[in-house]
Amino acid sequence: MKHLENVRTNVRDTLKNVGWIADAIAHKPDPKNYQRYLTNVWHYAQHSATVIGLAGTRCVLSHPPLAQYLLHHALEELGHDQWALDDLQALGIAEADIRKSRPVPSCAAMIGYEYYIAGYGNPVALFGWLFVLEAMGDDLGHMVAEGFKEGLELPEGVKFLAGHGEADEEHTRDIIEHIEKNISGSDLEDVHYVADVVADIYCRMLREIAENG
Repeated sequence: MKHLENVRTNVRDTLKNVGWIADAIAHKPDPKNYQRYLTNVWHYAQHSATVIGLAGTRCVLSHPPLAQYLLHHALEELGHDQWALDDLQALGIAEADIRKSRPVPSCAAMIGYEYYIAGYGNPVALFGWLFVLEAMGDDLGHMVAEGFKEGLELPEGVKFLAGHGEADEEHTRDIIEHIEKNISGSDLEDVHYVADVVADIYCRMLREIAENG
């Protein structure tokens, strides 16, 4: 896990230095950046359950324990795009405007890469993507949610961040356990590579959110 823990540390440190995230942690958030963040979350969260389920079905014969975890996790991801949609509507954004929006380029790239790995590459490697996103939810989700809630005085509108801040600690533990027990050799090398790629794309996405405002 040393490689993945290094990825986790690098992503966490990088994101803490992204201006709008640092401002949110300091309870001085920019509402426009928060709206753009949630909009991109809504775009990629629509695909999460499908991607995870796709990888799970491709692992059924080769890696049954991983297939069982992925298929179960896919069910848990159902409806998370609705959390982001609810948060945006709580901020006063019309659903029609959300649905006609476009993700920033790196968000679109991450969605495409997820489908490639799950459907055409090594499906086991999707654990690299899962690890990066779940670990960041665990490391930063709660504090960023609190920063937006308190800084913007929101009675509602942090369902996605707060929900993942609570759930992702357990999810991260589960993912680490499966990687350590059930993934080795070239599969593990692929997990590491996907984690590296996703870490780069994810950090670029969060920087682009402010740059494209």
